[in-house]
Amino acid sequence: MIRVLLIGAGAVVGEHYRPPLRRLEKAKAIEVLGVVDPNESRGRQIAAKFKRARPYPDCEAAFRDASYDLAIIASPPGFHAEHACAAFEHDCHVLCEKPMTTTVADADRMNAAATKADRVLGVAYPRRFYSNFADVARLVASGELGEELEFTYREGNTYGWQAATDAAFRRERAGGGALLDIGVHMLDLLAWIFGDPVVTRSFDDSLNNGVETNSLLELTFPRARGIMQVSWEYPLNNGLWIRGTLGEVKLDAGDLRTYSRKTTQGWSLIPSTTSWPTDLTPGGGKRVRPGNLRPCFDAELVAMLRCIRYGEAFPVTGVQAASVQVAIEQAYENAEPLDCSWLPPDEQAAARAKHWKAGRP
Repeated sequence: MIRVLLIGAGAVVGEHYRPPLRRLEKAKAIEVLGVVDPNESRGRQIAAKFKRARPYPDCEAAFRDASYDLAIIASPPGFHAEHACAAFEHDCHVLCEKPMTTTVADADRMNAAATKADRVLGVAYPRRFYSNFADVARLVASGELGEELEFTYREGNTYGWQAATDAAFRRERAGGGALLDIGVHMLDLLAWIFGDPVVTRSFDDSLNNGVETNSLLELTFPRARGIMQVSWEYPLNNGLWIRGTLGEVKLDAGDLRTYSRKTTQGWSLIPSTTSWPTDLTPGGGKRVRPGNLRPCFDAELVAMLRCIRYGEAFPVTGVQAASVQVAIEQAYENAEPLDCSWLPPDEQAAARAKHWKAGRP
């Protein structure tokens, strides 16, 4: 049985990790033994959902009291490197919530610690279990869409996450806003399809030392170029559109089991086929094609446990996630004020003057 330590007891754990962890504990695949959170009430609340879990105020206390095989890092992003490295020092494998961390230097530190400990560092990007994206990644790799690939990828909604603290809105703790929250998912999927990203231009609306609610990136990849737009403020025409010399595909963000493909015969709706194991049965057992985000967390946890038990590859390693971290850092280093053309000229000028990069080299 794989012994698990949860580091962080915030909204993502309560909403997404707790249900599959309880199911896996009931199936005797894992045992959650500890929950670390400086908020005593939150730690006790999550720990009470598992048979033998104890709450701890910090990692030092948890590691002093017990041994673990897997640490799930779900603390604020600014603490990911510190907590992951502590877990590696105690011989744990690590599944780290996205974003991997807030700086490239910390990503490098985490990968070095994983290598030194000879342990797995997996980064939690549950959208890697979207069946339609998996099929389209293979389609692009096969060359069936041709050359000179271009894309447009947009995702926008009104921010509605039931955050347990205000950490997501403080740059010193979260590292960023909409780009680091939602944009990392998008960049990871684009990197899966096209290769390592390079940011050519970056625009956001962050003022002073706050975090951005809107971000627009111009990107190049080994196989493609295009734009990516993300918003915490309002809905966009959500989805990914890829155009090539031999065809096009469109992926609707609301339908994970199909994609639209255009050939010389016109547009067709294509059912996706990729699936993933739902348990630890050797060889695979039952499989699932998630229809929404929730079962993606189940599939992701099972993939991590199968990686530990059978040596199967985990979809996103720390080394792979570091390329997304590089792109995020490029975007923030070179951020320009996002055009607010709906504002009067004097208000546009005031917004540019308050942009968080104004006056900085």
